[in-house]
Amino acid sequence: MRWLYGLCLLGLLASSTLVHADAASRLVERYVQALQQRDDTALAALLTEDTRIKVTLLMGQEPPMVISLTCAEYLQQQRALWNFASDHAVTVGDRSVSEKGEGASVTFEQKERYKLLQGTLNRNSQMTLRTRSRDGKSIITEIQARIRQW
Repeated sequence: MRWLYGLCLLGLLASSTLVHADAASRLVERYVQALQQRDDTALAALLTEDTRIKVTLLMGQEPPMVISLTCAEYLQQQRALWNFASDHAVTVGDRSVSEKGEGASVTFEQKERYKLLQGTLNRNSQMTLRTRSRDGKSIITEIQARIRQW
């Protein structure tokens, strides 16, 4: 009888993991769609006021620069890019999803290309989005990005 209880508990935990991973994958799809459509309202809906954003800029031979942004600052930077850049394109590579406590962590490569001030810029980012469910809704609680731009 004890092994049956253990088997049921294991099944319940496994299904919980699949739910977190599935919700996180759908959330990343909405994140990418918001970036591709330049939709700051849709992007803001995926975040909360206390979402933490940490950006590491890798610039040639210079030491990496680490910047922490509030959610409002992140959205402001995104809107500025969309307003001043043209031909902005975003693609995302394969995702790796792992469960992290009551949520999930999604890692992927994000590539961007855009024209700004008469030049074309490329940006490759190693992204990690940490997600969780809050009030029955999946949200992004943390964004970590390692960005190389040229």
